[in-house]
Amino acid sequence: MNKNFYPILIIPVVLFFAYYFFSPSCVSGDCKNGTGTKIMSGSYRYDGSFQNGLAHGKGKLILGGVESYDGEWDRGNKEGKGTYKYADGTVYEGEWKMNKRNGFGKLSDPEGNPIFEGQWKDDIQVLAKNPK
Repeated sequence: MNKNFYPILIIPVVLFFAYYFFSPSCVSGDCKNGTGTKIMSGSYRYDGSFQNGLAHGKGKLILGGVESYDGEWDRGNKEGKGTYKYADGTVYEGEWKMNKRNGFGKLSDPEGNPIFEGQWKDDIQVLAKNPK
């Protein structure tokens, strides 16, 4: 066999093993269509509901142990109401659409003091809540 063909034979094998070892693993429950826990070591952990293998319904995602999202999901996207805790300690509680802050929400500093409360559009603050 010609040595020029070896890379052609080896590449699919290497890709298969890379996918197998570096893809998320279901460690409990039903991570296809049910409730379970899926992890990717050192990267993320998701506990919650699944549909067609994607986060769907209620669930909590922990990213690298420093950030988290606890709330509603739709086909793998943050969608609906949820709380996101950022690495710097700030917290956003509010509405999400397609993984972005959209609708009414509140951003607070690490001590819980409000930074912004009002309407968001595509992750941008657009209208502050009227003071009482």
